[in-house]
Amino acid sequence: MATATFSGSYGHNMTLELRAERSGEPNIAGNSSNVHVTGYLHTNGYASMWGVTSDVTITINGGGAIEHPAINIGTNSTQKIFDHTYTIGHNNDGTKTVGIKLSVGLNTGGYGSAMVAFDFRLPDIPRASSVSDMTGTLGSAMTININRKVSSFTHTVKYNFGALNGTIATGVGASVSWTPPLNLATAMPNKTSDWGNITVDTYNGSTKIGSATCRLTLNVPDSIKPTFTDVTLAEGNSVVGNVFTQENTFVEVLSQPTVTFNGADGAYNSTVTGYKAEIVGKNMTVTDNGGSFGLLKFNGTATVRASVQDSRGRWSDSKEVEIEVIEYSAPLIGFTLVRSGADKTTLTVIRTVRISPLMVGGVQKNKMTLNFKTRPLTGTEYTANNGSASGVWTTQSELVNSNANLSGTFSGAQSWEVVGTVSDLFTSASHSDSIGTEVVHTAKAPTAFGFGKIPEHTNAVDSDWQYYFNNKPIQHHQLTANNGTAIKLADGSDLNNATEPGFYNGNNLLHAPTGSGAHSWRYIRVTKHTNNNGFVLQEAIDFYGAISAFRVQAGGQWNDWKYYAIQNSVAEFTAVNQTKVYSATLAGPYGLALQARRVGNLVSVTLYSTITSTDSRSGTASETIPVGWRPCKTEVIVSAGFAGGGTGTQMWTGESFCRLFYKTNGQIDFTIRATAKPLGVYASTTWITTDPFPSE
Repeated sequence: MATATFSGSYGHNMTLELRAERSGEPNIAGNSSNVHVTGYLHTNGYASMWGVTSDVTITINGGGAIEHPAINIGTNSTQKIFDHTYTIGHNNDGTKTVGIKLSVGLNTGGYGSAMVAFDFRLPDIPRASSVSDMTGTLGSAMTININRKVSSFTHTVKYNFGALNGTIATGVGASVSWTPPLNLATAMPNKTSDWGNITVDTYNGSTKIGSATCRLTLNVPDSIKPTFTDVTLAEGNSVVGNVFTQENTFVEVLSQPTVTFNGADGAYNSTVTGYKAEIVGKNMTVTDNGGSFGLLKFNGTATVRASVQDSRGRWSDSKEVEIEVIEYSAPLIGFTLVRSGADKTTLTVIRTVRISPLMVGGVQKNKMTLNFKTRPLTGTEYTANNGSASGVWTTQSELVNSNANLSGTFSGAQSWEVVGTVSDLFTSASHSDSIGTEVVHTAKAPTAFGFGKIPEHTNAVDSDWQYYFNNKPIQHHQLTANNGTAIKLADGSDLNNATEPGFYNGNNLLHAPTGSGAHSWRYIRVTKHTNNNGFVLQEAIDFYGAISAFRVQAGGQWNDWKYYAIQNSVAEFTAVNQTKVYSATLAGPYGLALQARRVGNLVSVTLYSTITSTDSRSGTASETIPVGWRPCKTEVIVSAGFAGGGTGTQMWTGESFCRLFYKTNGQIDFTIRATAKPLGVYASTTWITTDPFPSE
């Protein structure tokens, strides 16, 4: 309710009153209310008006109308001049505030006009129910709670998840229990959790009032994971596979089992993305279908445990296979020679040999073969000797101190070398021994004299006895050539095999130290700790003296070469090279040369070139980084470029690029693509080098 007095000289004696009230119950289904609006005039003891027609304007909820009531009112009286009921629609959420304004114009006898306006807040009409965000797990029941505004309202509950949707229930009251179906996992093949929506449609009887939507988060249960039928193992070494056909039976060191995962499949649209098989407790793993464990460095029974992974990151239940690994070691051979027979011209071999029997089901699967060959100690050609000392054994795997004679006769006036080789079905081992001439105290020949043997060399003292001086043995290992010079190694020999003590030289040797300005020939000195323990020292200097280096073999493994810093070179580096500027052009692929400057160990390079063809290229350049300029780690130059060979302003597009890879070994790799020509190529960078300084 609101009031206002009239304008005019007597207007203060008359008042306009406006009233509004809700009429009856709201129309819930129609979302509307009835509003009853009345207007009144009130006078005091000085005002009265008769036979006047007034203009009355009503404005309500944005609409308006004009009426013309007759005014007949005495003093201290009240007259109703307006009385109407309006149907007002509410907002979608059930709220409503109505704006009401009433204007009256008397405009006579000193009375002007009056206007009353106010906002009338209607009671809210309950509307659509609401629902809150929720989380559930596929295959597990969850409760959907609905916040309904009127207890008589019912609901239809629906879901939308990815491309899948459906109706959960109809005629629902305040809650409904729902078990999200497992097939919803197909909408998230690469995830274990995702979200969709729950929609609740609210009904008053059969009339739909509104809808509400919330976020639905669903988790894939742990039970949904990939599967596979089984895992099979096969022999990857065909030589072993031809001998051993038993399933899941392998041979130590020789076998290379491969693993196949059979029937691998994802779950509900997931795909199989990973494989894993391990030999339990052996630190051996395969991560590819069809992959190999490599050599088996153990024997006995073992368990292979396998599983597969899908695109959700889930691992399947594991499956296990028992395997049997038969013990195996390489053949062994040792023997000694003695002269026998009346004239000491027969050679008896005292043999000790062994192979791994490889027993399967009580049956030996391996075969032992023993062969010998001989030559005079001063000769170069061997002759096969297939006497009784040789043979093939299929049920026997060793001989221990077993005597047998070589075929033929062996002159007592000559020394002989015998080489024996024992083989099994997979590999072999050899041993050599020599026997001197017939044993005598002293022997004379026209051009030689022998101690403990018959002399075999002319113009020489030929001794089979040790030499002593002052009761100490004289060393018999030859450290140099007879004339005192270094022992010559064959050209291209592998220095990894030079492990016997001595002084050597050689040309173009493998695994030799390298360096700028070095000669292809090297002097090598070898020092050994004890026989067959794998600890050796090598020292090497090239013929020019440009490099000096050493390395050690520790436990049978060679370490890298370490280089000595020559004293005057260190002084030169400190005094000159740290501030001296070296310059060079470093050639590159397709004319992409670098302009380089070196100060100390820092190399700064600039690329300023032009690509004149439109094609794609990649690979390894024929050009290399010269010694003195190589980086200590791979450096990648990704260039910026400009169209028109540098004359334009347009940058390269994403379809054009130039990447150069400068590697520590001097190799240059490249990937270049140009979609227009010519294209200017500009780049610069700085790297650290540990190379010796460039020559002038």
